[in-house]
Amino acid sequence: MTSTDLGACEWFVWDLRRSNLIDRGQLDQLIGEFMAKHPGAEPPALAEHLIGRGILTEFQADRLLQGKTQGFVLGPFTLMDALGTGSMGTVYKAQSKNDNGWYAVKVLPRRSMWNVRIARRKARAFEQCQHPSVVPFVDVGTSGGMHYLAWPMVEGETLEKIVQRETKLAPDQAALYTLQVAEGLDACHQKGLFHGLLKPSNLMLGPDGVLRILDFGIGCLLAETEGESLVDTMSTANSVNSGLDCASPESIMDPTNLTAIGDQYSLGCVLYYCLSGRYPFPDGTAVEKMMCHQHKQPAPLKELAPETPDALIAVVEKLMQKDPAGRYANCQEVIEALRPLAASSRVVRRPNAQMPPRAPLPKPPVAQPSATPRPAQRPAPLLRSANGTAPAPASTPAAPPPAPVAKSTRALPVAAVAPQPPVATLVNREDTGTETAPSAADRPSLLQHLGPVGIVLLAIMAGAVAWLVSSFISFIKF
Repeated sequence: MTSTDLGACEWFVWDLRRSNLIDRGQLDQLIGEFMAKHPGAEPPALAEHLIGRGILTEFQADRLLQGKTQGFVLGPFTLMDALGTGSMGTVYKAQSKNDNGWYAVKVLPRRSMWNVRIARRKARAFEQCQHPSVVPFVDVGTSGGMHYLAWPMVEGETLEKIVQRETKLAPDQAALYTLQVAEGLDACHQKGLFHGLLKPSNLMLGPDGVLRILDFGIGCLLAETEGESLVDTMSTANSVNSGLDCASPESIMDPTNLTAIGDQYSLGCVLYYCLSGRYPFPDGTAVEKMMCHQHKQPAPLKELAPETPDALIAVVEKLMQKDPAGRYANCQEVIEALRPLAASSRVVRRPNAQMPPRAPLPKPPVAQPSATPRPAQRPAPLLRSANGTAPAPASTPAAPPPAPVAKSTRALPVAAVAPQPPVATLVNREDTGTETAPSAADRPSLLQHLGPVGIVLLAIMAGAVAWLVSSFISFIKF
């Protein structure tokens, strides 16, 4: 198709080709069909047509109409929609070409320079951590000068929005959510992995009642590895500033000092937020919040949430100790402290610490149920021979032959005979101890008796006989 045929849509079609969103052959066919019906169409009309055909998403069409053609395809991921912008970059809903699965892909600013080898090694470490409350970090890469991080796509509502809507949570419900997070953290801490940026907006409650930890892996990239940081100073500062409401005192002093014990302090801030409906230090500038996390104590929970049990308040206070040595030795101790406090929660129960085992495949049923309602006492099933005919039951007198029926692999009830005791399984003739006289159709033919070799020999013999007869006739005529 020439540019003159495209009219006003020429530049839009050109941008479509550069975007690599659609196969060239498929694109030319679609554009040709559309322009044949709408020769004077404008680019927005063509974009609407492609959206209606499911070729483009609204997000993709809007960006293309703005002249943006780059960044739609990052490695195996095709960006479908924008989900939001965070401290380190924009998060997109993307589909993978490898498995057609949906993923959340975070695109980092171009200024970030990192060692991809180290980043991929950190991503592979998360393959060892399988837990229902952890959304694993699955991929990291560079494409077209842009860096991206990928996690499996999960649906739900963040804990931050839930608390904003409910004002604050009941103590047992808050304890249950914190327990689920603690179990996920414990599974990762045992593998030497930590979060580093835990906060309510990184916790998402799914439809199944499980609170899942998002952005797992960014903290590992922010931490210094092999003498270098994988993310630039500006991105690191933005990440720390965005998580300042739940940042540990030691990470504030050194943003690359992100550890498993620091996750406990952040978890305490999350639990404080759930119980009181506010962060431990909600007011002031960023510098003032830093000083508060290092030297001041938050408002007592007993004043903000008098219904909170003393045991749960004690857990919050221990988690939020300024000195890391004053916190729990590990998250397993946190789990033991929270478990009795979450026992009476009214929400869906938490999952086990390990991923549930895959259920064994059910054994294939011997006989499939009939689509019609069965009588109170099911008649004996009708056994079929190899050619699809049904031999008459031996216990019944001879009856007129039934009307021909189509072949089927499902047992059919016999309505013309007296009810028989139900049969648990259908038994083939070869499985029984008795033999049934084969019908004429069941008897093997002469060719089946001979087999392939016999057929060949029979053909040779027939040819020899024909030659002899022909020679004899010729001899008589001569």
